[in-house]
Parts: sequence; structure tokens; C-alpha cells
Amino acid sequence: MEAHSDGIDFAYDQVKQQLRLQTDRPTAVREAIFAARKGGSVFVLGVFGGFVDKFPLGPLMNKGLTLRSAQQHGHRYIPMLLERMARNELTTEHLATHVMPLDDAPHGYAMFKEKSDGCVRAVFQP
Repeated sequence: MEAHSDGIDFAYDQVKQQLRLQTDRPTAVREAIFAARKGGSVFVLGVFGGFVDKFPLGPLMNKGLTLRSAQQHGHRYIPMLLERMARNELTTEHLATHVMPLDDAPHGYAMFKEKSDGCVRAVFQP
């Protein structure tokens, strides 16, 4: 619900969010609904905040889509993931593309937001 776009819908969503009239930007969900085939399914996974405007209910219904959603069930999977990490079966170091001192946090956040220099995740060390 934080997807970015160049379209007018994104600008509209950003303005509504800044005015506290909308809590999220549903750009990716809209695109998924428009891209799905008739009779298809759209899954919304992860963290979702709440209220959005301009939700394409008409295309959802006209295509006969199934809309499903879920949040990540961390309590169920975290113990298993931590065990696998302890046995070195699962590594996460590659996710930290930029490790930097805490003093560089403003620069790191800007890199992440702008997706510059291949930044996937900035990790700050005190």
C-alpha cells in the first residue's frame, strides 16, 4: 500500500494522504485488478492500513474476480525461521544492501525512498 507510480491516481492519493483524508496509496492493488483476467484472483498480502479512495469495485465485479487478503502471520513462522538461521540454512545478509553508521540515517532513508544506488534495505549501526 506504499507503491509508487507516475500516474494521476498516485498524485491524487498522495494529496489525500497528506490531507489525512486517506490512509494508504492503493496503486498496486488497482493495477492488479485491472491486469487480472476475467474470473481470476487478486491477493493482497502484507500490512494494510485501512481507508482508500477510488477503489475499482466496478472492474472487480465485472471481471468476476476473487479478492483475497491476509497479513503475515509472524508468530507462526518466526520460531522456525530463527531456528533455520541458527543452523545457517537461511541467510539474510544479502537483504542489507547498504550498511552505514547511524549518523548517516537521513541519507540512508533518502536512498531507500528514492531506490537510488540499488538500495533495497539500509541498515544503521550505532
